[in-house]
Amino acid sequence: MAITKRNVLEALNTVNFERDIQVGDITVTPDDIKDYIEKSLAQLDSKAVKAAERAAQNKSAGAEVKNRIKAVLSDTPMTVGEIVNALDDEEITSAKVIARASQMVKEGEIFKGEIKTEDKRKLVVYATSPVSAD
Repeated sequence: MAITKRNVLEALNTVNFERDIQVGDITVTPDDIKDYIEKSLAQLDSKAVKAAERAAQNKSAGAEVKNRIKAVLSDTPMTVGEIVNALDDEEITSAKVIARASQMVKEGEIFKGEIKTEDKRKLVVYATSPVSAD
């Protein structure tokens, strides 16, 4: 396991600094060091809280996209392009559809398959029931 900034700051916080330290023209007191450590730990806590809030917001947005994808799918297989067109939302890109559809396939909510076109190309499709190769 790698040592993190938090690990180092918490370790330093246990050290009893007893005297002033001269760094160039600046004198750093033990209180300065303790204040710096506490401030840095507080900033790390704040960043962690904000990151958790962003993650929750992104998860919520992702769940909404999943629900919308599931709503347009049926037993009839659809390509990513068809799904994007059916959603008719410029915020939802092919990459987002692929990512969310892949998650739903792993979770067993929808099915992924391949179909062959008349010109023998293979297309990846998604549906609410198992996809048979045509």
